[in-house]
Amino acid sequence: MSGATGHRRYETVEYNNKRYTVPVFDRDEGCVTIVPREGITVEHGPDDVLVNDLNVPFSMDRYKVPRRPLNCGVLDPWERSAFVAPSDARNVLDMPIKFPGSDFRLPMEYAQWASVVQRVADAEWALNKRCYDEYYCYMTLRRERVPKGGQGHYAPCHVDGFQGARWTPKVRTNHTYTITNALPTTYFVQPFDLSALDVAKHDVFWEMNRQVALTNSAHAWSDYPDFSLMLMDAYCVHIAMDAPEERDRVWLRFSFEVRQFDRLGNGHNPFFAYDWPMVPRDIEQLGLVPFDPTCDWTLRVFPYQREDGSRHPKGVYTVPNLRPRG
Repeated sequence: MSGATGHRRYETVEYNNKRYTVPVFDRDEGCVTIVPREGITVEHGPDDVLVNDLNVPFSMDRYKVPRRPLNCGVLDPWERSAFVAPSDARNVLDMPIKFPGSDFRLPMEYAQWASVVQRVADAEWALNKRCYDEYYCYMTLRRERVPKGGQGHYAPCHVDGFQGARWTPKVRTNHTYTITNALPTTYFVQPFDLSALDVAKHDVFWEMNRQVALTNSAHAWSDYPDFSLMLMDAYCVHIAMDAPEERDRVWLRFSFEVRQFDRLGNGHNPFFAYDWPMVPRDIEQLGLVPFDPTCDWTLRVFPYQREDGSRHPKGVYTVPNLRPRG
């Protein structure tokens, strides 16, 4: 399905009771090209496990090692103004803005965030120069009005870039930069022992929620300023923060992967020549079960489900009880 709003065109994709509105970009509008700058540094310790694990193939054993994301810098005041400035830029999911060996190519619709992309390029070059040209980078933009007590696009504890049974052999681990003006992501800096799970059978994210609940969320961490460019990897378990009051939120994610993201609903960048087969893909369709079927029911259903597995009304979600002891 396709359509238009004003001069903006889009395609609509629906599957698994989900609906994706995919922007369609006009090459005639042009793009911003960005390359990393030399001489930029990102402070980190020599034993920073996240930085040291860049370019290492994915391994379930690494969840046993607690890790924090790395703060790669806070936006300057003028960048903050541009970050939240009103515009008609549309939300987009996992659109490639860099291919292996290429520069960054940002459709002009997103030019107000060019300085953020520059920071991402600089940080990636500073931290990962040896393998910089071997990665794709995928951009997600979400602009939303978050109601009091809500989380915008809701998701329980999870990681970005998990490699399940589909990926054999394992490839290099995803690493991702995120930035927002409000409601920063909460991370759980604790070990996760997933060694007993069968990833072809068990839902790993449900087990992450269960293990966080076993600690009563004692290792939750979100002690960093708004407008911070945070680097995490596929072992950083995290969740969105509840809004203490209604807020306008702008959230950007830049995922570095050696894999082609082929999920239906992802954005297409016309400034690269590619035509990947795009397929429906969601964790809900895999038929996974909880590792501990006796745990609190909120820790073993998808957000759209009630305890019996039936669907909530639109806009209602099940929130996992991550603090069972108050």
